[in-house]
Amino acid sequence: MMILVSAILNGETMKTLVRIKALVLIIFLCILPSNAQYARVASGSKIMISAHPLAAKAGLEIYQKGGNVVDVAVATAYALGVVEPHGSGIGGEGMMVIYNAKEKKSTVVDFKGIAPQAASYRTLDLDKKSEWARSARGASVPGAVAGLELARETFGKLDRKTVLQPAVDYALKGFEVDSTLALNLESYRRILEKDPYTKTLYYANGQVPKVGTLLKNADYGKSLQVIQLDGADAFYKGSIADLIARDAQKRGGFISKEDLIAYKAILREPLVGEYRGYTIVTTPPPCGGMFLLEALNILKHFDLQECRKDNDYNLHLFAEMSKLMYKDEATHNGDPEFSTISVKTVVSDAYAFQRFLQIDLAHSRHPQQIEAGRILDKNTTQLCVMDIEGNTVSLTITLSSLFGTGQTVEGGGFILNNEMQNFNIDPKHPNSLQPHKRVVTSLVPTIILKEGQPIYTLGTPGGDLILSTVAQVIVNLVDFNMPLREAVYAPRMFSIYSQRELEIENRFPENSLVQLQNLGHDVKRSEAFRAYFGAVQSIMYDARTHTLIGCSDPRRSGAAVGE
Repeated sequence: MMILVSAILNGETMKTLVRIKALVLIIFLCILPSNAQYARVASGSKIMISAHPLAAKAGLEIYQKGGNVVDVAVATAYALGVVEPHGSGIGGEGMMVIYNAKEKKSTVVDFKGIAPQAASYRTLDLDKKSEWARSARGASVPGAVAGLELARETFGKLDRKTVLQPAVDYALKGFEVDSTLALNLESYRRILEKDPYTKTLYYANGQVPKVGTLLKNADYGKSLQVIQLDGADAFYKGSIADLIARDAQKRGGFISKEDLIAYKAILREPLVGEYRGYTIVTTPPPCGGMFLLEALNILKHFDLQECRKDNDYNLHLFAEMSKLMYKDEATHNGDPEFSTISVKTVVSDAYAFQRFLQIDLAHSRHPQQIEAGRILDKNTTQLCVMDIEGNTVSLTITLSSLFGTGQTVEGGGFILNNEMQNFNIDPKHPNSLQPHKRVVTSLVPTIILKEGQPIYTLGTPGGDLILSTVAQVIVNLVDFNMPLREAVYAPRMFSIYSQRELEIENRFPENSLVQLQNLGHDVKRSEAFRAYFGAVQSIMYDARTHTLIGCSDPRRSGAAVGE
């Protein structure tokens, strides 16, 4: 049962400021071993996977063959690239957060894309992104294979061939098209059909595949088989690298064989913060973890439970916080190998208090009034895995836009990301375009611990909405004490400094929406469960029953698989 609790300013903040006034669960079953559960929400006593249904099934298969959570995550990620080609693939990039329960240590695998050597402000007009984002010039050097293989080799148990085999089988033997893929193939048909090779892969006989159609991608399967044999070297130094470089040259892109050879995935330390007694473990730059921690640090100054009692007044506070957070993200993030990123400042309590003081408690601030804090010093795929010992993985992998460049590497069967559009137009910006520089994105796969024990793991696709969506789910879990399913299913909103509208799902009470309008928000209502607001994959550990509970967002395709 949802606990309807909700906000006044916290006691610590009241020393400075005066007190203010502040679903039917649809379960679908698939053919799985009899001891496995497969649904939007599921529980298990050994392991839990939350991802696309077919990819989660692949992960469970690897677990049953003796794989650990990293093996499971890597297998799931490879499978996602086949069954969810609009969101990820071996032409993509991302970050993975891993928690090792025995060592009580968290690690981040950074496999962000890098700018090709030939890309520069002279060769790429970042003021005209719409002219090239859906072309070979939009592609950064993909990091997915390097990152997945680094994770598997460092932390996994099983061999490459075993871990990749489910993805190979989906590609060669085929998989059933689901409603999300069918809809995306219809929506992006005009873009994808411009490339004859992509058209032959996804539009047999010139038609959009219907739900339930068996879809195969033999070339993708062959690429995965080459990786099975030769590992990441096949992708960055061998035959697949040759395909990518030749395809880029043919289409006027920038990626060269030398760029691929130069690529390296990196093991990094995660960012760690605190929110109301919980430890938040998330991504470092150039991803958005420090701004998630900033958001939570700002929200700590409010008693959101009390605010929620007043026609969801917490929505106003969250919307105004979001404008500040997103302005800071647009200003202060970049590749730490190229720029000094003021992480310690942005995640500090002092900085959060400075930003908190800029929230107008009685009015919505106009976008033109929002400035970045003073520093004194796009569509993706998410998966989560947790076992009963507490070993945990949260992984976000992306092509940037849905279907990335919209062009498939000829002979390779996979689409490249179009992350180059995410570099900043200003050459002096921390996220400026430079050769082999990692591009900034909002990815925040996150693990939440309580007294050293992983309690939640979560993350979402959604481009600009990722930070806001993850923050809202954390607030639902921690501040409003919602069960996992209700925290994920709860209605969402989105507010950013660059637009006047506050976008919101229409399941909030009418009185709450009217109050937002009275506070000056330009409320734009959307359908009840809109894919635009992300697709949270999440798992929790229930200490009372010593079981794992997984939940997959109803807004897009997904399933929780437990054993």
